[in-house]
Amino acid sequence: MEIDKEMLKGYIDTILMSLIKDSPMYGYELAKRVRDISEETFELKEGTLYLSLKRLEKNGYVKSYWEDSESGGGRRKYYSITEEGISYILKKNQQWIFMRNLIDKFMEGIDDGK
Repeated sequence: MEIDKEMLKGYIDTILMSLIKDSPMYGYELAKRVRDISEETFELKEGTLYLSLKRLEKNGYVKSYWEDSESGGGRRKYYSITEEGISYILKKNQQWIFMRNLIDKFMEGIDDGK
């Protein structure tokens, strides 16, 4: 099934913060995790990824720092979630549960267009 990317737009920030809530990640690593978790049905474009991370950092939900690559490559910018970001993602999770339950009520009995 093809994903309607417009539906996901409002959740990109939440998706990214859910990935860094346990440990910091750098941009390419985040994009790869999104692709892997979605079983390659959703790919986060580089521009969208970094625009979202910049917005999250500006809003105080994530912070970033530079670190040398362990593999001997260049420096990488890592992103980690802040306390304010944790509060935000918990709120967004509650909103998601509410919306999912609401939509489920309307979609009951609909399967394969019958």
